[in-house]
Amino acid sequence: MTEYTLIPKQSKSIAEFTTWHNTGEDVITVRYWRDAKFYVNLDIAPVIDIDGNDGINLLEYFKEEYNNGKFRYELDDCYYSQVYDYPINMRRKRKERLDDLWEEKDDLQEDDWNIVGNELWVYSEIIVEPHP
Repeated sequence: MTEYTLIPKQSKSIAEFTTWHNTGEDVITVRYWRDAKFYVNLDIAPVIDIDGNDGINLLEYFKEEYNNGKFRYELDDCYYSQVYDYPINMRRKRKERLDDLWEEKDDLQEDDWNIVGNELWVYSEIIVEPHP
């Protein structure tokens, strides 16, 4: 088995979506990363065909490897983050509190929000190389 390094060809092409849950409500935050490296252990080199407009969720694409500890990643230089999506019926004050908390701490756990899901999207061609 060989470890392969996957590097997005284009900078600023990585988006990390996190789903948070609290008292029957879900919100989604997003962090945009300048650079990243992904590592995956496989028998043969992966072939990843990406349409730059649609991108690819690497955590889904390598779901089995991720769940078995054969996929890891390093994200570098977050250049923007925000609360991305709220429930349609969320009260304005609660939404403002989430925005303030995210802006201040880049985290929602202080108000008892728990992470229930992650997606890691790449919107660029990916260079695949054997890891030295």
